[in-house]
Amino acid sequence: MHGKFALILFFAAFLTVIACSDDASQKGIAKTSERRIIHNETNLRLVIRWPGDDFASRQDIETQNRIQKLISERKVGRIISSATGMGWMDIVVKVKDKPVARSTISDIMRIAAPERKFTIE
Repeated sequence: MHGKFALILFFAAFLTVIACSDDASQKGIAKTSERRIIHNETNLRLVIRWPGDDFASRQDIETQNRIQKLISERKVGRIISSATGMGWMDIVVKVKDKPVARSTISDIMRIAAPERKFTIE
């Protein structure tokens, strides 16, 4: 009698583990594919440097605004953040297609700030 009870208890525990792990793996698959859809985008960081370590001038701010406007108009992506001052400017853009976005941002820089050195990270 004791052996039957232990066997039934073992099978009940075994089935519980199987059922839970199956459910967990299914949820994991759903979450992973959901993540791929939602997080299909990546961030690009446009960094522009200029000599010195002064605060941003009015011209620097205007250049930043012009770059951001072109990024929006050309639908490169969504601007996440931007900052300027102390010899640098930084614009972070959430994009879907990294190579296309890099190319478009390079084109924008040739238009909006051809004299500025920049990197796209």
